[in-house]
Amino acid sequence: MRYFLIGYKSSGKSTLGRKLSALTGLKFIDLDEVIEQHEGRKIPELYTDLGDEKFRVKEWEALKEVVKEDNIVVALGGGAPCYCDNMNLLEKKGEIIYLKLNDNVLVQRLKKATADRPIVLNKSEDELFTYVKDLRSRCEHFYMRAKYVIDGEHITATELADILNMQ
Repeated sequence: MRYFLIGYKSSGKSTLGRKLSALTGLKFIDLDEVIEQHEGRKIPELYTDLGDEKFRVKEWEALKEVVKEDNIVVALGGGAPCYCDNMNLLEKKGEIIYLKLNDNVLVQRLKKATADRPIVLNKSEDELFTYVKDLRSRCEHFYMRAKYVIDGEHITATELADILNMQ
């Protein structure tokens, strides 16, 4: 089986994915880490150098390879479901779980993660709220196609495994 965790930046996809993997024995894959290994550079550098369109093609190529594996939990980058027909691919290949957070929680998490997220570096709280609202307008309709829409703020790996009937 393949489980795909989607959601916005800092929504906890990688953290929860690692815990779910440890709990169930499924292999954990962070799509960003796969891209970094293939390209030999970190995501922020790649994204800056390549630009959005070329980066999204790299992301799509990595995803097409990852979905060939079985018995996996995959954490996708926040934008991955929104490009290159990736949601159709995910829907065909496994179960999609959207870790949904409210705007307040997302903004607070983004404020703490600015070192890893240059796109939000030096933004005020008001600018972060505007950024999150813009992301929602562009991405939420993709995310809502997930089979499971989960409250990402309070879910544990054990609770998610129970919801997915993995235990």
